[in-house]
Amino acid sequence: MSSYFYDIEICNFRGIDHLKIDGLASLNVIVGANNVGKTSILEAIFMLSGMSNPWVPTRANNLRNAQFATIDGMRYMFHNLDFANKPLLKASVEGGVRRLTFGAVLANSTDSSSSLSYAHSLIKQIDFDFGVDGGDDYPYHSSLFMGNDNTMQQAIDKAYHENLNCLFLSADKGDGNAMANFATLVRRNGKQQVIDALKNFDPSIESVEALPDGLYIKVGGVQELLPISMAGDGVRRMINIVSTIANEDNNMVLIDELDNGLHYSAHVKMWRAILGFTLSHNVQLFVTTHNLDCLQGLKNAMQENAVFQSLVNVYDIARTSKKGYQSYRYSYDALKEAIDKEIEIRR
Repeated sequence: MSSYFYDIEICNFRGIDHLKIDGLASLNVIVGANNVGKTSILEAIFMLSGMSNPWVPTRANNLRNAQFATIDGMRYMFHNLDFANKPLLKASVEGGVRRLTFGAVLANSTDSSSSLSYAHSLIKQIDFDFGVDGGDDYPYHSSLFMGNDNTMQQAIDKAYHENLNCLFLSADKGDGNAMANFATLVRRNGKQQVIDALKNFDPSIESVEALPDGLYIKVGGVQELLPISMAGDGVRRMINIVSTIANEDNNMVLIDELDNGLHYSAHVKMWRAILGFTLSHNVQLFVTTHNLDCLQGLKNAMQENAVFQSLVNVYDIARTSKKGYQSYRYSYDALKEAIDKEIEIRR
C-alpha cells in the first residue's frame, strides 16, 4: 500500500545527523536510552507523512512546548542549529520514495540558500520541497511565513494531493483525541470493538459513552456514568490508543511513550489489544518506549499468538562513538532470546 513505510532515513534533523531504519513492519517499536532521539524519529515520520502541510512542523514543536510553535521555533529542527545543513527526510513507499527537505530564510537574508547559521538570527520563512517518486528532484513546494499583520501564514502547492493520514499521540494523557476518535466510531457503529478491548484491559468497565461534554465510562457497581477524567491513567491512555487505531481514517499512528500511565501489570493486556487491532485494521504503527517491562509484555503477548509474531519489529536506537546513530532490529525470535537470556537490548 502506498501509505506503508518500508524504511526511513533522517538527516540533519534535531539531534540526529544521520539515521537509517530498514525493514519496517506493521508495528514498529522504537527503544533506546534517554535523549537518544526516539521522539525525534516519530516527529520526522509525522512531518514526512504530512509533508504537503506547512503547519505540521509547528504542531510537532507544539507537542514538545507551545512556545516553540512559531516559525522561529523551527530553528530547533535544524541539527546543531545550523541552517546551512538542510534537514532531509525520506521513506520508501510502494512506487517510489517520499522525500521532504526544508530551509530557513532569515530576517537578515534574502533566500534559503544562505549559509548563515547564526543562532541569534530570526527566521522569517521556511521553504519546503517535497515529492514522491524515484528521482532526486522536488516537484512540489510550500512555505510558512510571517505575514504583514505579523501572523503565521502558509503557501501550499495545490498540485499535490495527499493520500496518507497520520495521527501523533504524545506522551501526555490528554483526552481530546480520544473524544474525537471515539465519537467517529460511534457514528460508524464501531464503538463496541473499543469497549471489548477495554473490558479485557479492565473487566469492571461495562461501557463507554460519548456525550456532548465528553467521554464517560460505565463501571460495574457504580450507578452513574463517570467522566473519563475520573478514570485511572491507564484506562484513559488505553481509550485514547485503541480509539485512534480503530479509526480507519488513520493510515499511520505514532505513539510516544506508549506505556506512559500504565502499570507494568497491564502491559500484556495493552499489547494484546494493540496487536489485535494492528492485525484487523489497515494501519501502520510506530511507538516508543524506554521501559523494559513494556518489552517483556510485548514478548509475552506475541508468545501467546504466533500470528502476532510476524507483525512486529523492535528497533534499538544507539548513538555510537565510531559509527554515529545506528539502528539494531529485533524480530520476535531475537527479542525473545534477548529477554529470556537477560541480554542487554540497548547497545
